[in-house]
Amino acid sequence: MNLLRRAVALIAAAAMAALVAAASACGGAATSTATPTNGLEKKSAADVLQETAAALEAAKSVHIVGTSPSSGQILDARMQGRSSTGTLALPGVQFRFTIIGNIGYIKADQAALKKLGLPQQIQRHDAGRWLEIRAQDFTGLTLPALAPQLTTYQGPLVPKVLQATLNGRKAVVVSWRNGGKLYVANTGPAYPLRGELKGQNAGRLEFTDYGAPLHITAPSNAIDIRPL
Repeated sequence: MNLLRRAVALIAAAAMAALVAAASACGGAATSTATPTNGLEKKSAADVLQETAAALEAAKSVHIVGTSPSSGQILDARMQGRSSTGTLALPGVQFRFTIIGNIGYIKADQAALKKLGLPQQIQRHDAGRWLEIRAQDFTGLTLPALAPQLTTYQGPLVPKVLQATLNGRKAVVVSWRNGGKLYVANTGPAYPLRGELKGQNAGRLEFTDYGAPLHITAPSNAIDIRPL
């Protein structure tokens, strides 16, 4: 499972500053320029990150799509508290995952199970079936695990935030001196909207669909392969 941990950790690391420079749609409806701000524009970058982490962790739900061109990884996940479900694609393979509390589940074909380093017996007999593993193998893929990473991105911050408009919505921009950026809603809760990460792990994270109804349940007939 070491490869799985490293693969997920790379995507989760992107959330620390949340990723690459292409403009793309972010969650929520367009906000009128007359809408009062939430005051983040008056706060330091460090304080904005603290509020953003708290808002993300408190969110009822969120849809996160992450891409990392340098590694070929794509994350598409819906998160609600300590539960999440979605897909993670690595170069040449893709697997589905679901996390509920301390239990994780994956479903993948034989090639993906091999890529993840699972024993040959599991690769041959359990491909295409849900496998129960430890949730800790999915580091960073729940809101309580992901949110604090927004405050721990490595590198010095630009002390002041800038105001911007993102697809008609007011935002503030937290910047790092290496070029990384995090766009945060400047109205309502301090939700992260889009992020950009520079350097070795360059990529992008998009946060959408805050508060959308979710009902994440454990897959039926999962095969318990813990403590692998």
